[in-house]
Amino acid sequence: MTEDDPTADRTPSDVLLGSLLGRLREFVASPLTRGSHVLRGLLPPTEKDRGPRVFLWDGQDLGSTYALEIPLLDDDGEEIPHDNFIAALRACISQREALGPPFPDEVFPVPVLDARRHFLNTVDAPPLTLADALYLPLLSLGSENDPAPFSEDAEEGAGEVEWRLLGFMLVDERYARYYVRWTETGDVWGLDFCMRDEAGKVDSRGGTVDMVFPALASSHDLERFHRPVSDNRCQAVFDLTTWC
Repeated sequence: MTEDDPTADRTPSDVLLGSLLGRLREFVASPLTRGSHVLRGLLPPTEKDRGPRVFLWDGQDLGSTYALEIPLLDDDGEEIPHDNFIAALRACISQREALGPPFPDEVFPVPVLDARRHFLNTVDAPPLTLADALYLPLLSLGSENDPAPFSEDAEEGAGEVEWRLLGFMLVDERYARYYVRWTETGDVWGLDFCMRDEAGKVDSRGGTVDMVFPALASSHDLERFHRPVSDNRCQAVFDLTTWC
C-alpha cells in the first residue's frame, strides 16, 4: 500500500465492512424487497459473532424488526460481487422461515437468524430482477467518477477520469441506455446494454461494463458499434448489447 491509499490505515475487516455498508445504505429509505423490507441497521461482528448482522424492518413498526447474520466472504475467501450479494440477501429474506430458529442479539432486543449457509448456497446463482440489471451498469460506470466534483479545484484534486456518468433510461424489457461524457473529447455518448440474456433471463453482465466500454473507447474501436438512431441527448449511440 502507498501513502495515498485510502485503506492504508484500515484493517481488512474494516475494508470489507465499509464495502458492505456502501452496498446496503441505499436500502435505509428504499425497499430491499417487494414486501417493503428496509434497512434498520448494520452491525459489525463481535468476537463471538460469525458475521455482520443486517437488521430489517417494514419501515413503520419497529416490532417487525429481525436480523440476518451473513458472511463477508464466499467459500473461497473472496469478496462477494455486489450483484450476487444483494440478490442472495433477498433470497434469504424470502425464505427466512427455512433458516432455523432465531436467537437474540446480545445488545438489542431483536431476533437474529443465521443466514450464512443459505446465503452462500444462493450467491453463485441468485435470482436477479430487471431492476438489479438496470442498477449494475450504474454502479459499474459510476465507480470511475463518484462523487463528481462541484468545482475546478475539486476536479484537479480528484485526478483525471476517463468518463462521467450523466444519466440513464430503461428503454424496454431488453435493454437500457446510459449517457456518459468521454473526458478526452467532451462528447456525450449513449451506451446501450442488454438487461437479459439470449433466453430472456435477467442477467448480471452489465456489471462488467466498466471493463468493456473504456477498452473500446480508448482503442477507438467504439465506432463500429455505432447505432443509427436519433437521440438529441448525445452525439452518438453505441450498441454494446452483444458485449454486456
